[in-house]
Amino acid sequence: MPVAPNACADTRNLPGPILAAAGIVAIALTLTTAGYGSLTWCALSALASVLCLRFGIGLMIIEHRRVKAAKRRDSARQDRI
Repeated sequence: MPVAPNACADTRNLPGPILAAAGIVAIALTLTTAGYGSLTWCALSALASVLCLRFGIGLMIIEHRRVKAAKRRDSARQDRI
């Protein structure tokens, strides 16, 4: 039976990578709209890409810190036993 890695089993860390991926897609959309010369759509997609990337990477950093703190607590608990 296959075993899912912790990244797939814990659903709390999924919004970060999803938002980061949406930010990358929005960057592609920004470049496409800039190529067609539509400045309004270019500005809107640039704003969306910046927001998605910023919040996506921020959520991934927060999740990484949460996992590190949980590991630190578990190792401290193991040391006491």
